[in-house]
Amino acid sequence: MSNPRVLPTILLTLFLFCQGADSGSAQGIVLTDDVQMTLGDAFIAEKDYYRAITEYKRLIILFPDSARLPEALYWIGMAYYQGKDYTSAAQSFAKVRQTYAADYFSSAAFHEGLCYEKLGRHDAAALAYERARLYDINHPDAANAHVGLILNAAEQDNIGKTRSELKNFQFNYPQDERSTGIQDAFNLLDAFETQPKKSPALAGTMSAVIPGSGQAYAGNYQDGMMAFLVNGLFIAGTVAAIDNENYALAGIVGGVGLPFYVGNIYGASKAARKWNLSLTHQLRNDLAMTLNFKF
Repeated sequence: MSNPRVLPTILLTLFLFCQGADSGSAQGIVLTDDVQMTLGDAFIAEKDYYRAITEYKRLIILFPDSARLPEALYWIGMAYYQGKDYTSAAQSFAKVRQTYAADYFSSAAFHEGLCYEKLGRHDAAALAYERARLYDINHPDAANAHVGLILNAAEQDNIGKTRSELKNFQFNYPQDERSTGIQDAFNLLDAFETQPKKSPALAGTMSAVIPGSGQAYAGNYQDGMMAFLVNGLFIAGTVAAIDNENYALAGIVGGVGLPFYVGNIYGASKAARKWNLSLTHQLRNDLAMTLNFKF
């Protein structure tokens, strides 16, 4: 149920746009794009995002040539974003870009990038950030998009690009308060590069030789112990059956145990990749905090 406080706001809005010929004639509401936009804004203010979307979409349908069309599209995107429907939000922000409205292009492209980050589409996010930055480098969201590019590069473990974008940000926005944190950001990169990474190939090889050892190498000791015990039991059972010349039983036990053995190797490689991803994700979060950036 919507917040009841929105009703007085909407009624007041309608009253302010109510027009009549004179005091003796009936009054009626003249529906304009301004009225429709104000209705959507009222629902946004009450955080009733999906009703706001309905009002903004009604403006687009009723007033397709309105000068406020880019604004309506932008706020549709923002309403979807606040409602965590990032796919629909990205689509709306893309439509704003296609209008080439100067007041909304950079903000729409920047928020489109944020949506792609939420969806795990890091390449698409980087492209959106570039659009925001290049369209109008002096726009506030162009600077935000530049920080987004820095964090995007860090998330993808591209430390060279991260360093390069940090330097570019400091050069392009020397007056931005976030430029004071650039040196701290470089320190974070230096510390990151000293952290030991785990090799997925080595982890897999280790678990092929001694089941569970690759998981332990990747810091996943509990899974490593489980893999060692399970595979040890199957290997011991197979060897025991062979020693007793019960080759049929050895085949059955070995056949059942083989998927566990293969899974143990794959799991070790996956654990190493997960370790490395956790390091880059932590770097991204630390940089975001240092550069005062919120996703």
